[in-house]
Amino acid sequence: MNLYEKEIIERLLQVDRDMALIDTSDDVYTCVIAGGSALVLMKKIYRSTHDIDSIDASDEIKQLLELYNINMNVNAYRINFPENYLERIVKVNIPTKKVNFYTLSLEDLVVSKLCAMRGKDIEDIENELVYNSLDWDLLDRLVDDVCYGMLTDFDKNILLEHYKDYKERFK
Repeated sequence: MNLYEKEIIERLLQVDRDMALIDTSDDVYTCVIAGGSALVLMKKIYRSTHDIDSIDASDEIKQLLELYNINMNVNAYRINFPENYLERIVKVNIPTKKVNFYTLSLEDLVVSKLCAMRGKDIEDIENELVYNSLDWDLLDRLVDDVCYGMLTDFDKNILLEHYKDYKERFK
């Protein structure tokens, strides 16, 4: 199924409505969106995406996310994100009551896509709306953070080469 911004938002709102029915307490939960769906929500790309990826969510809502095909398998790629990514998350501006949705920062998303470098990832980050919005100083620091994290030497070198090329072409 192809999801555009409208469909992504509707799915997130449905998760929120269902959680409000399941849990009538005052508790509020969180879900951090990654990948292409995050870029769509940030209005940086306008393509469809096949799924919604979440890198982090409150335990209480994980089963509900699974029912709505919100992919939690992104945790397997956590090494592609700087450790302190939660310090930079950005709230998605939609009217929710039980679940606050966030996206990774644009810079964290670019780092993860530079690590993956699949065709759609390259297309996403070579978009003018993305590279013209970047905080390049922050991006420099985040690439360094990932490189000194859990990546192998081989993966570090690949990331550094991808980033050097990206920076030369788009900064």
